[in-house]
Amino acid sequence: MQRTYLYVSPEEKSAVESHGAKWDNETKRWYIDAQQSPGDFARWLLVEDEDPEFNIISDRAFVAAATFRCLECSTPTEVICIYCESGFASDEPLTQFSVSHITAISEELQEQLRPWPNFQQTDRGLFVNRCRNCSASCDDLYLHTEPGDPFFDIPSTPDGSIKLTPLAGTIQLSGDEHFQVD
Repeated sequence: MQRTYLYVSPEEKSAVESHGAKWDNETKRWYIDAQQSPGDFARWLLVEDEDPEFNIISDRAFVAAATFRCLECSTPTEVICIYCESGFASDEPLTQFSVSHITAISEELQEQLRPWPNFQQTDRGLFVNRCRNCSASCDDLYLHTEPGDPFFDIPSTPDGSIKLTPLAGTIQLSGDEHFQVD
């Protein structure tokens, strides 16, 4: 049986189910079969013909901005990451995760990131934050990995330590997802 998989945020589970979508317990995804009209599920259809290199998709994403002291010159520098309230990473539904070691972003997302000119792509293709003073790379290893790192556990950070700026529409990028496990 042919299945068309859907992109459904956890908050829309009831809506997609009431439209007649079915749950694939093995792959943990919602789908419709060949007898169902894709037009009825248009808002949940995955975009398959666009850049297939993107492993992360979210329609509830933010730019998370924090201050980090440059390891080279000690200048306080604004650093950013992408934070998703919900989305998919390699077709797995996730909530409250950040993205590090970004290797590709859609043109639409790239346009939305223009206000942060120190977030740049290296000649090796990796997107990094650069110090505003000395242009040193602020490696994601020091931003996401350990408790106390600016983006280690965004939902639990103290008020005011991270500024969240909503991103418009559905964002697509490739990188590694990070989330705190209780």
